[in-house]
Amino acid sequence: MIELFTLLLEILPIALAAAISPTSFALIIVLLSLSKRPKTSGTGFLVGSFLVILVAALLGMIAAEGVLLTRAEPGPLKIWIDFFLGIIVLYYGFKILLTKNAWFEEKELELPTNNKSATSEFLSSLVLAMGLFALNFITTALVFLGGSKIAAAGLGWLGTITSLLVLMSITLSMVALPVLIYFVTPKKADKILSKLNKWIKKNGHYLTAILIIIIGLYFLYNGLEGLNWI
Repeated sequence: MIELFTLLLEILPIALAAAISPTSFALIIVLLSLSKRPKTSGTGFLVGSFLVILVAALLGMIAAEGVLLTRAEPGPLKIWIDFFLGIIVLYYGFKILLTKNAWFEEKELELPTNNKSATSEFLSSLVLAMGLFALNFITTALVFLGGSKIAAAGLGWLGTITSLLVLMSITLSMVALPVLIYFVTPKKADKILSKLNKWIKKNGHYLTAILIIIIGLYFLYNGLEGLNWI
């Protein structure tokens, strides 16, 4: 139980950093507001996001086992991985902090809002989400990292499944929230989500950057300590 709690504390900032994506949040809000079937398109977007996140987490778990990160004692390989991973993560953290992500505002996206059937709208939204999350390097990389941490912990199937569910639930929370609001209060959804979208666009990259910098410092410290440099 203590090992599981420790692991959850380690993956919590990773999942939060992966979740706070101004691009995906803004995109799903636009999709829901323009769609004639917001519940259908929102559900499709959520399913597509889930599939990509699941694949990224599983690949991270497989990669961790492949490079022998599950050993009880950290070897030289893991120490150097932590060191260089810390540097890379810190770089991206400061990059996000200093250069606001304007990807969504600069691109013209063809949203699946004019489909004739509910099925085609669901599938189009699913494919759109899969493409977005597959190309969203920060989110997929963080989920990959979270999956590798879960595999490295070696907690058995129950601890692994629990940790994986926590990682995915938190990561998908910002996508699931707008869909949930449309199901609970469809008449007030546009007004509520409009305010949330403005706040996320203004502050989301700051929150993401801070969390990523914390993660980078954590890995860098582990690497430096393992190398006896501190």
